[in-house]
Amino acid sequence: MPRIDLNVPFAEKDEAKRLGARWDGERKVWYVPDGVATNVFGRWLPREPDISVRSSIYFIAQTINPCWKCGEHTSAFGFILPAGHEMLEPDDEDDDRDAWCRYDEPTIVHYVTDLLPGVVARIKAFSRHYCVDFSKTTQSSYWMNHCEHCGMKQGDFEMYCEPQGAFFPMDEHAASQIVLHEFAEPFGCNGGAVYGNHLFEYMRRA
Repeated sequence: MPRIDLNVPFAEKDEAKRLGARWDGERKVWYVPDGVATNVFGRWLPREPDISVRSSIYFIAQTINPCWKCGEHTSAFGFILPAGHEMLEPDDEDDDRDAWCRYDEPTIVHYVTDLLPGVVARIKAFSRHYCVDFSKTTQSSYWMNHCEHCGMKQGDFEMYCEPQGAFFPMDEHAASQIVLHEFAEPFGCNGGAVYGNHLFEYMRRA
């Protein structure tokens, strides 16, 4: 049975310890040790992400992009979903609920939050520089790229929405610089979807 990690605020760490939680100094997280009942840790148990985008298959897209701050070339990552992914949309027949709608063209997702734990594990295996941070521009926190050299945030708008951005190629050559790593497993997040001609067919499969 996989270990259960806990979301324990610093101010509540002594109480968690008293109830039997243990501290993993390497991963910097409290967890439930074997043989200890989980019911006493209810308030700290991880919640299921509240997702609005899902797919049974996804790609981690990888490319190189110059940092706007230091000018050095740094790795950049994003998520591409193939045709057949779904998004929650307002239900035309019921204003009080949403319905899953299927899309028959691929998309790039941006301003990503609430990633499924399995996807988090995958992206962390690629880079520690793609992580959640606060954006003054959007006044929100989301998963974003950071420069490998100077640590500066690399905002999603320039990468995904501006022509010639890291994930907005304008020609076949630029698209071929993007490498796609495929995972035949569930993807889920909250975020926005970018549609249009992103020349997906010219991106390289790993």
